[in-house]
Amino acid sequence: MNKSELIDTLSLETGFDKGAVSRLLRAFQDNVARALEKGDKIQLSGFGTFTLSRRGARKGINPQTKETIQLPEIFVPKFKPGKNFKEVVNRSKKGRC
Repeated sequence: MNKSELIDTLSLETGFDKGAVSRLLRAFQDNVARALEKGDKIQLSGFGTFTLSRRGARKGINPQTKETIQLPEIFVPKFKPGKNFKEVVNRSKKGRC
């Protein structure tokens, strides 16, 4: 499912017009990004938790030149699904794999 399909589905399920759903989704994304930027975590009970994780500086290799390069420390967003969310996903996937 891509973003426009998600917007269509949410619009049908909520009765809100697609423009309102699109604005809400954009506001959600922006607020999660801002909270993580500040170092906060976002916990959505029954769904999961968004956090920020630090990846330390390390050596890497430029694939074109095979030259060793120094990669800087970066921060990456992480999502840990909640128990209820995992149960729903696993319940619907039984017998499919």
